Amino acid sequence: MLVITLRVALSLGVVLALMWVLHRRMAKGQFGAGRKPRGRRSAAVEVVARQGIGGKASVVVVDVEGERLVLGVTEHGVNLLTSGAAPAPELTVVTGPVVLPVRPTPSAEAFRQELAEQDRAVPSLPTDPAAEPLPMRPRNRRAQRTVVPTSAQLQGSILSADTWRQAAAALRSRRAG
Repeated sequence: MLVITLRVALSLGVVLALMWVLHRRMAKGQFGAGRKPRGRRSAAVEVVARQGIGGKASVVVVDVEGERLVLGVTEHGVNLLTSGAAPAPELTVVTGPVVLPVRPTPSAEAFRQELAEQDRAVPSLPTDPAAEPLPMRPRNRRAQRTVVPTSAQLQGSILSADTWRQAAAALRSRRAG
């Protein structure tokens, strides 16, 4: 049983390690799926707005490297409708002190009253000296022997060699017949 458990654990570890390696390679773009352009840096594209105008057609406003483009998008292609300089982001200048909204905080007296109510509501622990102590688990238990199941106990189980032999014989008989 221990050997089977170790085999399953080892197999699971190998599968998980393989999945992790493949995930890392896909994230780095070594298989072509997430490959980044190598030469010139790719431009950052920000979609400002999109408006559908019917069916599968829409007008999209995008900012690319400081330029604003208005594009017509259909199922057959993308057309440039107009372009111009992207507007500068609006900045707010604060000239005076800023007053932030503050939630009212409960007073210390209200907090004390709430604590007193909670103390009255909670029953105290029993202080009876005759009460039984909680059972203690022994600290130094002897290691238990590993029990290997017998073939009779494994009969019909997926761990039984006889089950696998029967499955293989059934497959062979289907192919031959």
